[in-house]
Formats: sequence, C-alpha cells, structure tokens
Amino acid sequence: MTSSSDVVALVLHFRTPQATLACLDALHADGVRRAVVVDNSEDAGRSVAAMATGIARLEATGFVMEWLSPERNLGFAAGVNHGLRHIRSQRHSPVLLINSDARLAAGAMQRLASCLCDAPLAVPTVVEDGPQHMTRPLMGYYQRVFALYLRHAHAGTVEYPSGCCLLLGADTDYEGLFDEDFFFYGEDVMLGASLAQRGLRAIWVQDALVQHATSTSARNGSLFYEYHMARGHWLLARKLAHNRRERVLFLLARCCSLPMRAFVRSVRLHSLWPWQGLWMATVDVLLNRFRDLTPACKR
Repeated sequence: MTSSSDVVALVLHFRTPQATLACLDALHADGVRRAVVVDNSEDAGRSVAAMATGIARLEATGFVMEWLSPERNLGFAAGVNHGLRHIRSQRHSPVLLINSDARLAAGAMQRLASCLCDAPLAVPTVVEDGPQHMTRPLMGYYQRVFALYLRHAHAGTVEYPSGCCLLLGADTDYEGLFDEDFFFYGEDVMLGASLAQRGLRAIWVQDALVQHATSTSARNGSLFYEYHMARGHWLLARKLAHNRRERVLFLLARCCSLPMRAFVRSVRLHSLWPWQGLWMATVDVLLNRFRDLTPACKR
C-alpha cells in the first residue's frame, strides 16, 4: 500500500513565501519527505530567498526539496506539466499536486494514499478560509452550455477535480493531462474532460481534509483574474463541444452569459475590470493570441 513517504509533492509558488512555507511545513508534518516546487514568480528569486531560513530548517530534518525556476510565469497548467515531467524523469511515484495556499490536515496524506488502490486519482475535502469555514468536496461541475461552475451535477455538466489538491497515482499517465492552452482558470475543467475520455475517475476521500485560502496568488476581481476567467470560458466552449453544432451553441450562449457575469461582477466590485477583462479575452481568442498579464513584481 502507498504511504505518505512514497509521495512526491508538487507545489506551484507565486510570490507567496509565507503561504508556500506553511504548505511545505504541513506536508512535512503529515509524512511527505520530498517536494518539487515550481517558482512561477518572475521576481528574480526574491520570494524564494525570503523563505531561506524556513527552507534550511526543513532540509535539516531530511525533507528533500527541489526548486525549478523557469524564466517566466508558465501559468498553472504548463507549470504543473513542467513539474510532472521533472518528477517522472527521476522516479516512479505518486504525486500530490497542491496549491501553495493549501495546507494538509493531520492524517490527510495517508488517507489519500490508501485510496489509490481503488482509483488512479484521489481528492480530499476542502475547508475554505473565511467566516463560515465552508467544507466541501474538491470536486465540481461545469455546465457546458452556460459556462457555470456548480456544486452539484446537472444536465450538461462535466465533473472535474480541483487542482487545489489532487493525488495522482504512480501509474497515472501524466502526458497531456493538463491542457497548456489554459494559463490560469479552466484547466481543471479540461482535466475532468480528459479523465472522462481516458476512462479514469477521481475518488473523493471525505475524511482527508485540506485547508485552502482562496484567491491569494491571483486577486479576485483584478484584471488578471477577469481576463483569464473569461478567456477560459471561451476556450472551454471550443474544447468541450463534441461537434460543430455544439460549438456554435456554446459560443452563442456565452455571448449572453459572459456579459451578464461581467455586469454583475462590475456592480458588486464597483469596478470596470470585469468588462475590460471580458473585452480583452474575447478579442484575443478571436485573434488567436494570448497575454499572461502577470503583474509586475513590487521591489
């Protein structure tokens, strides 16, 4: 049976040294002994340097960490694929994909690992930070026609596991698992579609808990967030359609649902960023171009 010490953790880091260090501490405390961190920060290593003392402390206990530093922000999907290729080139082991702003609760790792004999992927239960401390499975549903993220299955939905925390079995085929056309947002829905096409399923482990602080690396309501969310919805319209007829239907439906979404968010946030993000994303998808809009690093 797979144990916590067999697992390699894969963490994407983006300018959140305190959160990343807390994530690594929680992994170590729950029995993980090796981690690969992809630094997407584009800050010349400054945020990693800010963790130097904590990194040294963990390494002194035998916790092995490898830091991959691409020259630019690869985004989520490409960053994950980069880390997965690196891990697979060195060892054949289960991989725990976990956000830098997520922290495993005691015993969660072993509970997830023990379920790999029943399914190739295992997802925990998330406890989201906030006044209500909402608890829910890290499985969601995406309504293909109207581009809605839902908590329960309905007609026309795609079930997907969240990339916030996901344990991949050692025998899972990682190649092409995450679609790199998605820079940020939408790649988890495509992951669900890809799993379904491959005949794979993710199992929900109810008693494995992970705490997640939402929207720390990409501020909800920023131009970065609004652009990539809208772009993800447009890309999903193309990629989730099974034929030309569905593609036309999905695109037409988004011509209504995405402006409605931008209007509601603009009123709620007292900002025009939702409208600007939608406009930029729509033009870029039509022209088959892309911009990552990674915020400049504050010195």
